[in-house]
Amino acid sequence: MPYGEWTVKDLVAHVIGDMSPSGPGLILAGVLTPDFIADNSKGFDVRARNRAMVEERRRYTRDDLRQLLFEAHDAMIDAALRLAEKHQPVLAYSVPMGPDYELRVEDWLWRSYHDREHADDIRRALEVDYEPETLTFIPIIEEKMRKLVRSQDGLLRAVYSVADSAWEEESRDCPGWTYRGILAHLASNEPRLQIRLRSAMREAEAAELEAVNDVDGWNAEETARRKGAGVRELVDELLAGRYETLKLISLFRPEHLAGKVMLGGGTQVPPREFVDRLAAHTSRHAGQLVPASRARRHSSAVPTSSTAPPTSSGAHRTTDSP
Repeated sequence: MPYGEWTVKDLVAHVIGDMSPSGPGLILAGVLTPDFIADNSKGFDVRARNRAMVEERRRYTRDDLRQLLFEAHDAMIDAALRLAEKHQPVLAYSVPMGPDYELRVEDWLWRSYHDREHADDIRRALEVDYEPETLTFIPIIEEKMRKLVRSQDGLLRAVYSVADSAWEEESRDCPGWTYRGILAHLASNEPRLQIRLRSAMREAEAAELEAVNDVDGWNAEETARRKGAGVRELVDELLAGRYETLKLISLFRPEHLAGKVMLGGGTQVPPREFVDRLAAHTSRHAGQLVPASRARRHSSAVPTSSTAPPTSSGAHRTTDSP
């Protein structure tokens, strides 16, 4: 698969999941409580579970996997159909996804995003010439990767949950930008992050840093350049760019940790803190996509802000992000 270590067969093995009824099953069992959600959101690292499931299923045939996929979906649908009115309060529980990013259980139960996301992965695998490579990180950076991977997964959940008809609507939380504009900003931002990271290695030119420090100008110019780009095109650009960012992070060695990542206004932060900022920035924009999700199309419309659109640095809090 592009930008990862799995084959298409591995990806199908992953999409099957753990063969449980998933969220609806937890509700029926009475274990999906606020405490359960909070405890799992703090330390759960999905990477290990995903690796184990895929590794176990590598011995299965394609027909085996196809059958398991049908059975897994049937189990989840059957559990969802058994939910009753008495379970409705659970749907309002909060599910923390990261900084400035929160779902309700009713959002979290909408699992179709996962199939949509990985169908695009398969399309990408058939279109892109990609040679898999294993990225490794020094221990002090590896400590940050769970948070970074979670923010990326959460963003893709949000992107693939957006209703097709909502992309050109004005964002409720970023007045002046559409939901597609938020995605365009994220897709265009990876080269900017890479320049910042290279500054800690003393490999960034002063002119490059000056350009990316003009936050409002950069955002306006780069999002305007992508005005005609479709959602799939933007996601493709985002994933390719994020992979290049991760490759750059994997090059950091202990001697680089003494360097400083140069931010706007003369601010300097250690590389480890910058990785945290990167994750928080991704999470924040993912949260801004939630009001446009398919799961909320049935809810009453929330009026958009009537205030004048602020600058991009104000609306997107870019003054304290990468």
